[in-house]
Amino acid sequence: MEKLLVFHLDDDNLKKLKQIAGALKIRIELVPATDYLKTLEMIVNKTSSPLLNPFPGEVPSESLIVFCDFPEKKMDKLLLALRRDQVTIDYKAVLTPTNRKWNVMRLYLEMQAEKATYQKNKA
Repeated sequence: MEKLLVFHLDDDNLKKLKQIAGALKIRIELVPATDYLKTLEMIVNKTSSPLLNPFPGEVPSESLIVFCDFPEKKMDKLLLALRRDQVTIDYKAVLTPTNRKWNVMRLYLEMQAEKATYQKNKA
């Protein structure tokens, strides 16, 4: 079943996202900042490690969602609805075999680097 992992989304945008996801029968999982050192795979599978401490640092200011197990058509519907309802989310990612081994902070760093490269190439 499709699932959205949600990181650091403000209340107004979260409310809109929940309405859209509910209409499309998509599960939302709000990920607490304490889980930011867990791998995406651990978050998706709801597992943990006794060797892993809660994230002690400052949470990135940008919002992020990760699409898990989405068929292309459903993802297109969701993206269209997000645009239509003006839901502001800084980063959107798809869970892949590569990034599922990354922790949340690594994903944020990769997303920030991609954005910087895109803006540099655009200029």
